[in-house]
Amino acid sequence: MSLPAGRDFLSFLWIFLGLVCFQAHGLLQAGAEQKGGGMAGPGLPEQVGQWRLEGQEESYNPETLFDYMDGAAELYLAYNFRSLKTARYSKGEGPRIVVELYEMASSEDAFGIFSFEREDKEVGVGQGSEMGGGILRFWKGRYFANLYGEEEVPETSILALGKALEALIQEQGRPPQLLALLPEPSQGLEPKSVRFFRNHVCLNQRFFIANKNILLLGPETGGVLALFSGPWGRVHLVMVQYPSQEKAGAAEASFRSAYMAEAGQKGRLRTEDGRWTGAVREGDIWVGVFGARSEEDLAEILDMVLGRIGKR
Repeated sequence: MSLPAGRDFLSFLWIFLGLVCFQAHGLLQAGAEQKGGGMAGPGLPEQVGQWRLEGQEESYNPETLFDYMDGAAELYLAYNFRSLKTARYSKGEGPRIVVELYEMASSEDAFGIFSFEREDKEVGVGQGSEMGGGILRFWKGRYFANLYGEEEVPETSILALGKALEALIQEQGRPPQLLALLPEPSQGLEPKSVRFFRNHVCLNQRFFIANKNILLLGPETGGVLALFSGPWGRVHLVMVQYPSQEKAGAAEASFRSAYMAEAGQKGRLRTEDGRWTGAVREGDIWVGVFGARSEEDLAEILDMVLGRIGKR
């Protein structure tokens, strides 16, 4: 192809450079959107009552989350964090309400981050919620929301904002399937104690087992931690589902070797505090009970849990 000469060449050059810049701008925009990861999703409400959105909402992705929260970012990343939208609301002068909407990879992860610190009363927002100390937390679909006042704000205002935000989340999520395998509250389960986790760091923050990852936990595993009260006292139950029976078997062997080698094939051990610990595996699910008052109590709890697993 021959190039134009003189002025025609200059015109050609400017047009060519313009097209290149236009295409480059489009590629940069596409790259920024891809880096943000899931930034679309539900928006934040513009106004609720007298509370108006102040300025522009901010967005963060897994690469930039540390810019927003340095200390707690690891926790959200452990639950497969995808994106965050946050904004402040005000009604003129006075304190502001901060709204944070986290998109996780799945509804299980959204429930997990919600369950990690759950301790207050349910207030009927989303698929699970709590309100206490001026903080509203709830989950719905694959989203987790956190709302609070920068200073003292009426809880009714925070709750109204939360309900407006919840209405913008159209999807419903499914809680972790392992929850259905837990015994009922009538059998001693303390519902607010239930935590969903994926790695040993999160598990250890709520119930320490070992420094090393002896249960071979990872992104493909899901586990629940719960407290039970009954004639046997108060015990901890840990239940983990693995992607295959082979991986569950490997975790079972790893736990026995590291935690209760003295128990042998029996799978039950009396610890230094006089309490009993036991572990069993049913297919791809591993179950551990910690702190039973007697070996008989331990056997009763394990049988109760295995009975529910067998009905799935």
